[in-house]
Parts: sequence; C-alpha cells; structure tokens
Amino acid sequence: MKTIILILSFILNIVLLILLFHIRKVYHQMMKKSLRKENLKNELVEEVSYDTPDTCNEQDKAILKALQLSLDRDKLYLNPNLSLQDMAKVVGTNKTKLSSVINNNLKQNFASLLNQYRIREAINLLSDSRYFDYKIEAVGEMCGYNNRQVFHAAFKKIMGITPTHFRNISKSGTQKGLYHPFQRPNNESNE
Repeated sequence: MKTIILILSFILNIVLLILLFHIRKVYHQMMKKSLRKENLKNELVEEVSYDTPDTCNEQDKAILKALQLSLDRDKLYLNPNLSLQDMAKVVGTNKTKLSSVINNNLKQNFASLLNQYRIREAINLLSDSRYFDYKIEAVGEMCGYNNRQVFHAAFKKIMGITPTHFRNISKSGTQKGLYHPFQRPNNESNE
C-alpha cells in the first residue's frame, strides 16, 4: 500500500513539474508578444510630426500650427461630424489649402489624420480600467466615430487587432498586475 502511495506521489510530482514548465513557456510567449505589441504601439501611436520641411512657407507653417493646436489641445477630432471645411474655418483657411498643407507636409490625407488621433484616443480609453465596463461602441463614439463598423475597421487597420481583442489584452494585463504594453506607467498617467 505504501509503495502505491509512493508511486502515485511520484507521478503527481512529475505531472506538476510538467505543468510548471508549460506555464513558464506560455508566460514567456506572452511576454514576447507583449513586447512586440509595445513596440508596435510605440510606432503606430507616435505623436503626429509637425516638423515642416525647409520648403514650407510661413503661411503653411501657421496653418500647421493652428491645426496642431486644434487637434491636440481642443481635441476637435472627437467631433464625429468634423469635416475638412469645418477644420479649415477653425484654422483660418479654405479647405483646398488645408488639404494641400496636410497632404504635402504630413504626407497623409485629412481622414487619415483624424483616424490617427481617434485611434490614439481609443487606445487610451480601452486600456484604462475606468472604461472597461463601457461598450466598444460607446468608446468608438467617445473617440469621434458614428458607426461601429467604421471604428472597428479603422482600429484593426492601424493596430492589427480588433478593439475587443485589444481591451481583453488590456484587462488581462491589468488584472494580473503585470506591466501591460498598452498601459502608461503610473508616473505618466497624470501628465
């Protein structure tokens, strides 16, 4: 009887060791994936560069500065009905000139610029535990999207995953108390 208990105990220890090795392997894979996602996020969600080429005239520089102020400080991109015409009025030019300045100096169109700002906002909200209970559609609306499908498509195009998947990753990182690649370190959250 003692030998049976001893054998069972030995088998149980082996099973536990195998489980431990498997858990460590999965953990290391998750950490590598998190690091890759952190690098991806840093590349995709960088601040829009408003460095102007030497060939940029003073009028274009002024338009870019007004555009940056309107988007960064006033967060006009949160308005789902924001049009190129509306933005042109805010920055003090016409839509043709604004479109040209964005295309030539920022190397993207107005819609892409808005999506970049809106997805950056979505990333911040989806990775913030205060918004974990919000529906994905509500987060999209808070970021300036009228339509769930458009929000999902823009998010997936920029981030490579859906907003729901992104939130699940954020939740799991927060609940485990681990550093999460899409989460700002605590010392940056109050800036």
